[in-house]
Amino acid sequence: MTIKIVTDSTADLPDTLTDELDLTVVPEYLRFGDEVFRDRVDISEDDFYQRLLNGPVHPKTAQPTPQDFASIYNKLSNEADGIISIHLSSKLSGTYGSAVMGKKIMGKGCPIEIVDSQTVSIALGLVVVRAAKMARSGMSPTPDSGGIGSNYYQCTYAYSL
Repeated sequence: MTIKIVTDSTADLPDTLTDELDLTVVPEYLRFGDEVFRDRVDISEDDFYQRLLNGPVHPKTAQPTPQDFASIYNKLSNEADGIISIHLSSKLSGTYGSAVMGKKIMGKGCPIEIVDSQTVSIALGLVVVRAAKMARSGMSPTPDSGGIGSNYYQCTYAYSL
């Protein structure tokens, strides 16, 4: 069974790790004045920090659109038996909501489980890495089968020990 893992760019995972674990990262949007960039796609981390330090305008962020998620889910559903999509806390961003709406736009296809990580940054990244390793070991994507979704908090707390 092939399970694909999706997260957002707030997970702060290096490209080498996302490539190694075959993770799909949906970029958040960064706005500097009238300029809009997709995080780590249209603007590098170095360029972001240079603008942050030296630019006249501080950035604002925006969540990916539901269509961004639907497009990714559609592509991955052709390669997978299931998709686990793990995102930053819904209390901090609308990214989780966009992922849920993207799933609805997708309609039928492989099972998709959207997870509100209730965290952000490297804590989210650690959960995503653990989920990817669990998926590789053959875990099912459905919570009722004891899969990744039902073990989400187990993933989180394993890294806090």
